[in-house]
Amino acid sequence: MSWKEKIIEKKLYILLFGVGILNLIVFWYFFGFHNNNDTDSFIWTIERYRGIDSPLYTTRFLNPFYPIIAATILRWASPALSIIIINIAFYFGLIFFTFKLIESVFKSKFTALVSVFILISAYPMLRYALTQVQDIGGYFWFLLTIYMSWQWWKQKQDVYLFIGGLAVGMGMLVKESGAMGALFIAVLFLLDKSSIKQKLVYFLKFSLLPFIILLINQYQARRVNYNSAQWFVDNWKMFGHEFTLFKWLGVNATTYNVLWLFILLGVILLVKNRKTIDADIKVYLLAVVPASFCYFAWPIFIARTVFISAWLCIPIAAYAINAVWIKGNKYKYVACAMIVVAVVMPYVLQYTLRYAHLFMIIENCNKSISCSWSYFWENRENFSKLK
Repeated sequence: MSWKEKIIEKKLYILLFGVGILNLIVFWYFFGFHNNNDTDSFIWTIERYRGIDSPLYTTRFLNPFYPIIAATILRWASPALSIIIINIAFYFGLIFFTFKLIESVFKSKFTALVSVFILISAYPMLRYALTQVQDIGGYFWFLLTIYMSWQWWKQKQDVYLFIGGLAVGMGMLVKESGAMGALFIAVLFLLDKSSIKQKLVYFLKFSLLPFIILLINQYQARRVNYNSAQWFVDNWKMFGHEFTLFKWLGVNATTYNVLWLFILLGVILLVKNRKTIDADIKVYLLAVVPASFCYFAWPIFIARTVFISAWLCIPIAAYAINAVWIKGNKYKYVACAMIVVAVVMPYVLQYTLRYAHLFMIIENCNKSISCSWSYFWENRENFSKLK
């Protein structure tokens, strides 16, 4: 890398950091780093790790990463502040590794920048990830697994297998979906041209650390007489009835909202250019599909789980915007407008919907659009705060 390229690289990182800070300030101004639906259970678990006799919430003992950090490194901070600090650290991690991953795959700094802009302002980030819950930690370890797996694919160095495997293990300690990046490298193993014996060696190297972490974590969970298998069974029994096509479509509509237009354009362009696009793009998109749809393993569709597909959907949308940008002249203004719309719309959506339980309203109105809208608008002020 020449000295000019190094300067450009540093300026890009400064830009990314600056945009990340700006987004946090705007988020804080409009919504604040407030509590969310699950916050109480996370705080209780942190308090128990600090030796306080708080209510026992057994499922949280399966995901002890935040409590361990909050009870050690961040013991000086309140449990709520600890969650916020950890989330902000993961937030900047998402920015850095998303940029590096998409730049490596698409060979375009512009596409990588646009991906980051869209990611950090996405509706699930505003509604859930930046609040006092652990979702963003799951996203980070999921992304880190994919990034390290991609580096292994490009360089075939064992160190990336071990770090990627460690990321899977850490993901298990935050959110179950945080470990699903393993599906990405599983596809890469299948695509690799090495012998079956060599693939098995790769698999064992990758699986060693997450297997050890899984055993230790499940053993620790015996203290509360609970395990991951029981968690899945209990949740399917409780929420399985909500596993419907209607809710899947609705949740995806809010998760990516206006971005779907750009995603559709990106898919069309990818199909159109399928004979000329870089092989890395094809491999990446193929490998990321199973991991992106792992949320079907969960019994309930909600933006915070569906958003695990962000590293499939957002780069495709950014690819479309880049295709408009490179046309030059007036098309650059169109591309800029597309970025502004993609970044602003989630804020508008969150500010409008606030914390309304939309699907509960829709179900109570027997899926009547007019009834649902009327009820929502008449009671809009009641949704200003989380309940």
